[in-house]
Amino acid sequence: MALRIRKSHGVIVEYKGQGVVLDPTGYGNTDPIFVSHAHADHAAAFKFPDKIKYATEETVRLLDSLGWRNIQNWNKIKVGDKVKLDDMEVHVHNAGHVLGSTQFEVNTPEGTVLYTGDIGLEDTYTMRSAEAVECDVLVMETTFAAPMFTFPKRREIALDMVRWATMESIPSKKIPVLKTDSIGNAQEIIRIFNTLTKLPIVTTKSATRVSDVYKGYGHRLEYYDFKSDEGEELISSGKCAIISPKGSRIPIENIDPALASGWAVLFGRRMKAFPLSDHADFKSLVGFVRRCKPKRVLTFHGGAMTREFPDYLRKKLGLDAHHLSGKEETVNGTVQNGESRVKACIGQLIRTVRIPGFEYGSPWLVKEMSKQGFSSGETEEAIEVLVSRGILLRTGVKVRLN
Repeated sequence: MALRIRKSHGVIVEYKGQGVVLDPTGYGNTDPIFVSHAHADHAAAFKFPDKIKYATEETVRLLDSLGWRNIQNWNKIKVGDKVKLDDMEVHVHNAGHVLGSTQFEVNTPEGTVLYTGDIGLEDTYTMRSAEAVECDVLVMETTFAAPMFTFPKRREIALDMVRWATMESIPSKKIPVLKTDSIGNAQEIIRIFNTLTKLPIVTTKSATRVSDVYKGYGHRLEYYDFKSDEGEELISSGKCAIISPKGSRIPIENIDPALASGWAVLFGRRMKAFPLSDHADFKSLVGFVRRCKPKRVLTFHGGAMTREFPDYLRKKLGLDAHHLSGKEETVNGTVQNGESRVKACIGQLIRTVRIPGFEYGSPWLVKEMSKQGFSSGETEEAIEVLVSRGILLRTGVKVRLN
């Protein structure tokens, strides 16, 4: 079987019967699983303790810090590692997104697939930029892949946050509260204030636990937990800034809340918000595509605002680009529907013809496959494929397992 890529509760890359599942969101597939980072929409595989997973130690420690249970059956990987699986080899690269985040380069004799996971494409106060990897097929995130998402320079955002907290909020007798993600942006904000000011930072529960993991891997962060004696004293004094998850409520009256997120570019002056993101913006993503030099680009994540990104790549870069779907993709293009259906029919036949030595009549098989939505032509073609592979043996109008 040729190299295939498709989306099915995660990204699946297959070659000659071996496959890998990248950031699965469901239980079904039995191939080895690779988890790119600790954000919940990518780490769902850790909800299935019986599944074998590959992930960085940092990813597992972050999940554990946030109370994920039954974190079992995982193999530790790190940037620079190579995992050999038959004719496939998975190379691990830095993704520049959050602590322990990775990209996966899947090498096969027929071509190379690069799966980005979520990526950050600039050096920040806590992360080193993701690296571009030359590949045949680039499977990339497009969370902020629209021209409206053009982020200011990181230092400019940092200075704006510091200026607001120290020169606006605190002088007006309010405590600045930055609402953001507990993994990634929270630690970036701590480091910004530690670097540019002497203003103490107070963190709520999840941000504290995640930051403790960052510190364990050498990140220099200074902060006080919201419920610690030091934290309560700082809050009483009003001389601090608080970092809290976006959806949480701070039980204090004199607060001045602001959002720290890439989505802030959409809000204008409607609310206090800073466009701090651990994702790449539109221009950075386009530059990344250029450096990877792919033959094809398949996109995932993003919504209505980033739907036109594949069109942009086709028109501006002349690339074969479109959204990743359940259709099977190859280095050379999308597998036509008929071929995909025959493959599905082959799988169903193997599940049906399972009694050794028993002979199955072709008419009966056609009838059974029709119940699954396959035509007689598709069933006959699937039978011929299995016979040619030596899986089935034909005896007149009947077949049996060989």
